[in-house]
Amino acid sequence: MADAPAKPKAAYCTNVQLPPNVHNFETEDTASLTTDAADPIKRIIYMDDRIVPGSFYVEAVWVVGSVPRVHPVHYHDHDEIVGFVGSNMDDPTDLGAEIDFVIDGKKTTITKTCFIYVPAGVKHGGLCFRKIDRPVFQIAMLRQNIYASVPPT
Repeated sequence: MADAPAKPKAAYCTNVQLPPNVHNFETEDTASLTTDAADPIKRIIYMDDRIVPGSFYVEAVWVVGSVPRVHPVHYHDHDEIVGFVGSNMDDPTDLGAEIDFVIDGKKTTITKTCFIYVPAGVKHGGLCFRKIDRPVFQIAMLRQNIYASVPPT
């Protein structure tokens, strides 16, 4: 009788570093700027198969101010969920922000806490945190083992 396969073990991840070639746009378009201003994106955690073998892609950031860069339009070969969560504890639905997001060519301005389901192959991006009154928690996850997009972002 063959031995039973080993059960997977839980793995804790505290990684805040992006793997190489993930979200290069975050530094490419600001590399030539000289500023002492703090980065309005505070990366909280990033995980995919390169960080924890066997996992899928998920990341989370706090956005604490308007972001001068725009996430390029792209698509993924797998479904994605993107979420924006406000920090008003008296009204958790109030995002406290205005965020522009283009999905399948249509621009939407997000002002409420939400999850957005983006099916595989649907172009999206143009993400612009243009007005932030209070910190916004953003989370993104893909049904794939590592972050990848077309074109690479």
